[in-house]
Amino acid sequence: MVVAAPPGRFADRAAGWLGVAFLVTLLASEAALSLPDEQATASAVATFYVAHRPVILVLQAAGVVAAALLAAFAWRLRVLSHGVWLAGLVLAVTTLAPTSVTMLLALTADPGRLVRAGRYNQLEPRGDDLLFVGVTVFAVAVLLVLGRRPRWLGALATLVAVCCLLRLSLEALGRDRGVLDALAPLSFLALVAALVWLCFKGFPAERTTGGERTPVNQG
Repeated sequence: MVVAAPPGRFADRAAGWLGVAFLVTLLASEAALSLPDEQATASAVATFYVAHRPVILVLQAAGVVAAALLAAFAWRLRVLSHGVWLAGLVLAVTTLAPTSVTMLLALTADPGRLVRAGRYNQLEPRGDDLLFVGVTVFAVAVLLVLGRRPRWLGALATLVAVCCLLRLSLEALGRDRGVLDALAPLSFLALVAALVWLCFKGFPAERTTGGERTPVNQG
């Protein structure tokens, strides 16, 4: 629900708690188990997924829940900007790309069909690429619509977009992604955490639409 905030600010605790739930669910599902990377042999991939099939499926189901929470969080931000809400929806959909590939591997892994396991495992980086495209779209939307007030939010959104674009570029060139493999997702989590904090503390009570200041006073 939209709650009272200091004069000149807009707060929404429901959005804040949805954002908290998204962060907790995502971090729990990602930290519980490390998956083989794209360099792993087909035999290692098939053996791992067969041995951990139930756990992997549960964790990917949690990933689907996290995507739904992210979509709901973005929907609450529609009061501030329909552009941010739509970008958040795109992001929520793209988070399902790596989740879908991992679920496919878990459901079909078979040590007797190593070629298939290896082929599906090579799709994991493509799912991650699609996810980071969604993160970039969301970060740019936050930068353009909400990034002027407060300015630090715009700076953080810029950092996220730059990290993701650099990561995608290195991936396309076949170069080592290095520290960007960690920095891109961590900066995204920081951006969501910043938006969550502002949902509790309060955003500026006006937004810019077509060059005009429009008061935000709806839930």
